[in-house]
Amino acid sequence: MEKIGQLITTNGSMAKVQVWRASACGEKCVSCNGGCSTTSIYINAHNKVSAKPGQMVRVEMETKKVMKAASLTYLFPLILLILGIFTGYKIFPFLSFAISLELFAFLIGLTFMGVSFYIVKVIYNQKSIKNSMQYYITKVFQKK
Repeated sequence: MEKIGQLITTNGSMAKVQVWRASACGEKCVSCNGGCSTTSIYINAHNKVSAKPGQMVRVEMETKKVMKAASLTYLFPLILLILGIFTGYKIFPFLSFAISLELFAFLIGLTFMGVSFYIVKVIYNQKSIKNSMQYYITKVFQKK
């Protein structure tokens, strides 16, 4: 994964880079007059190319790591939601609740999904995961 951004500050080998998010509409705001504004985020990146503040830079992260993080963040909760719904359908006949089967299964699914969010949070708070999810400045773009 790579993004283009502007280097804001440096601190030794680390740099703070402003990166603009791409919207779903493709950010052709002049043609659609939708009134949306571009948003930016600030990321910390290793300054491997000795870029200076104010320069436009390319920031990269391994695509494999991005896909792994996206899967953990989005697919894992979805899988546990579906697993929870099926579990709710299977255990409902053995219980005597005054609610419908569908509502019970949905609530169990939501419970499983809530547990998955906690698991994802615990995994992301591990120091080894934080250290592996690093951005690197790989190129400085020269002004023409």
